Amino acid sequence: MISVKTIETGTLADRLGFEPGDRILSINGERIADLIDFQVHSSDEILDFEIERRDEVYEVQAERQPGEAMGLAFEEMRLRQCNNKCVFCFLHQMPKGLRRTLYFEDDDYRLSFLHGSYVTLTNLNDADLQRIIDQRLSPQYISVHATDPEVRQQLLGRNKQTVPILERIELLASHGIEMHAQIVVCPGLNDGPHLERTVRELAAVYPAVRSAALVPVGLTRFRDHLPNLQPVTESLARTYVAAIEAWGNEFTEATGERFVYAADELFLLCGRHPPDADYYDAFPQIENGIGMVRTFLDTWDRRKGEVVDAAKSRPRRIAVVTGCLAGRFLPALVEGLADISGFEIEVVVVENEFFGSGITVSGLLSGKDIGAALSAGDWDLGLLPPNCINGDGLTLDDFTIAQLEELSGLPLRVGSYDLAASIISSIRDEVATPIGSGRQLSELGFYVGKKQ
Repeated sequence: MISVKTIETGTLADRLGFEPGDRILSINGERIADLIDFQVHSSDEILDFEIERRDEVYEVQAERQPGEAMGLAFEEMRLRQCNNKCVFCFLHQMPKGLRRTLYFEDDDYRLSFLHGSYVTLTNLNDADLQRIIDQRLSPQYISVHATDPEVRQQLLGRNKQTVPILERIELLASHGIEMHAQIVVCPGLNDGPHLERTVRELAAVYPAVRSAALVPVGLTRFRDHLPNLQPVTESLARTYVAAIEAWGNEFTEATGERFVYAADELFLLCGRHPPDADYYDAFPQIENGIGMVRTFLDTWDRRKGEVVDAAKSRPRRIAVVTGCLAGRFLPALVEGLADISGFEIEVVVVENEFFGSGITVSGLLSGKDIGAALSAGDWDLGLLPPNCINGDGLTLDDFTIAQLEELSGLPLRVGSYDLAASIISSIRDEVATPIGSGRQLSELGFYVGKKQ
């Protein structure tokens, strides 16, 4: 069953008399366990609800017009936990003392379907697989890493064997479920011949497996008592990118799509900008950092003229905060604005002292590191990257925007992935967004641990 949290005024649920706290037990005789069940079974025209309110059970019948919103929001679902101990897992590389939810290892096929999170498929039973098939929970985003069972078992840190990943992928493919695969490349473990085998065996299941993304392992300074892993160097990045481009050209000739894509980070490690937009086909894994930089660059090219016009109207000194990875291309992007009289924009590249220099993405910058970097300058305003602030307005080390302003000594606002829009909004002093886009499980409709 699921519990009603709120009801939107004037909607079907409001007219039917739903109340907060109502528990929906079934719809048209089908048991309702979570939001997905509700979405699937409430799509019929005639609906027969079985509802528990306090100590009584009621039946409510309704006729729902096509496309009509029910108007119900529900209490969070408990998230399914990962049963692996991946040798590269980022959560095992974090220091103690952060908020509890940051340490939760989610591995939930429902979160994969609803929000594109990556799952290993190791914690599914036959009923789970059948549910994915029956309810068409497609697409699924799968952390594959290696198709060789022994190599994958080593990467997942498992003592016991699990069902071979290709067996599960082929089962889902045979029932029309679309999948997107992720391979975290760990030098010496799953690269070389293992990587080629993985890519080719996944490509053999195309188009059910629609894409494969290769991303470099991320290593923090907190790896005591963890397996010894090697970082992806510039030389290795060049080797990986060359192989990916060769495979992609081969697959494009055979299927019309590249199928296999390199993470933006690999291109930047090589000292290259990511390729033009047509490299990415339909951008199947953009949220995984596959083509996000290209989209960012193209958006800037389209709108930089608007930035120039806005900058001429009001002189300002703006600090644009970013991590070391984006620091490879952002300074050159804004160079042209330096010629505008009275207007100054500086890219502040923040070294990640919190996690260590091996972590270069802006989404993992701490409030402490950001505050320290900004306190050394003299600007009118600081612009923060959206992914380092979560939906509660907090950094990963629990700094609020107000605390960061106090630490840095200047007003701050959270930008967006459209840098031009963020700068224009800052120049015009438009109302600032107090939160960022860092993922919050509660925002996605899930909770971890015990329900309060």
